[in-house]
Amino acid sequence: MTGVPTGRLSLLYAILFFELGVNLPFFPLWLQAQSLESDAIGIILATPLLVRVVANPVVGALADRSGRIAVALTLCAMLVAAGTGLLTVARGFWPILLVVIAIALAQGPLIALADVMTLGRLAGGARSELAYGRIRLWGSLGFAAANLAAGWSLEWFSTDAIVVLLLVSAILTAVAAARCITGTVNRPRDDAQSAAWPAHPLLLVCTIAGAAFVQASHAAFYGFGTLHWQAIGTSGAAMGGLWALGVLSEVVVFSCLGYRMNGAASAAGLLVASAATAILRWGAMSRDPDLSTLMCLQVTQGLTFGATHLASIFLLTRLAPGSMQARAQAWLAGGWAGVMAVLTTLSGRLYESWGEQIYLVMAAVAAVGLLLLLPVAFALRAPRLENRLP
Repeated sequence: MTGVPTGRLSLLYAILFFELGVNLPFFPLWLQAQSLESDAIGIILATPLLVRVVANPVVGALADRSGRIAVALTLCAMLVAAGTGLLTVARGFWPILLVVIAIALAQGPLIALADVMTLGRLAGGARSELAYGRIRLWGSLGFAAANLAAGWSLEWFSTDAIVVLLLVSAILTAVAAARCITGTVNRPRDDAQSAAWPAHPLLLVCTIAGAAFVQASHAAFYGFGTLHWQAIGTSGAAMGGLWALGVLSEVVVFSCLGYRMNGAASAAGLLVASAATAILRWGAMSRDPDLSTLMCLQVTQGLTFGATHLASIFLLTRLAPGSMQARAQAWLAGGWAGVMAVLTTLSGRLYESWGEQIYLVMAAVAAVGLLLLLPVAFALRAPRLENRLP
């Protein structure tokens, strides 16, 4: 690997996902403390996801064209920090919504750009899947640390501590991103994959759509899981612990899965297994399980999110041409954001009357993802096709 040291990339992922580890589980609690109803919370959580459907492909295309992935990442991170500063003074539905939309314009592409930058600098190395996993696992550790920190902060402080943690982590993310800037321009790799159009566009589309549906099936859990646990009397420390347990399972996946994933066919098979696990997970969640069962279900997060993420980004690097790497990752991030926006809004509408039964809708969404991914897995089992992929 050349360019940015591995330690800097690991630190970037740790801080970037620390911010997400505060946002996903606990931002809904801050919104609720602003005297907003479930419908309003659902809209505020869903609207920025829709914004990302547009922002991610646009930023990805600009980054591909310039080749300055790290610069684009840093500019986006700086804008997120500025927007989060405004969030500390926003009050009421419309001001909060407008600020969250502004943040989403820059925040949406962050993970996709970080992945493209990291994968580009690992390209050509031995067992790049394993090397990436060992860098990316620091993101999961950062997410878990944020779960615990935010959970404990609610035991001692008001929900305003959530926005303070978001602001500090956003500033540190911008600093970490800036430290990854080098004089090197990311250029498309000089091989058959540098063609202007994918060799197998249908497989690329099915992979993006299928993985997006599986990732988006987490919408009810991300948007209303913590609210439901709080409503049934779960303490802040226990909620943080449950989230951290799920993310620690991701760490195991990211640190070990590279040994098992060899080539496009195994990545596609892993996506199928992850989708099937998501169906079972959300089906069990719909039965309002007790704490011990919840702990077991949280362990499956390593498959439903971690393995889906790892397998999908590596499959896209093989299916997308070199000149479209940032766009392909941005399409995936934008795709699941769009589906998740619809599902988050729907969850906000149904949560008051359906309660935990909204997880049955999430199971159905994961089933759609499974149906889209099965043809990809079967197609890539053909040796002649897989051998033509890099």
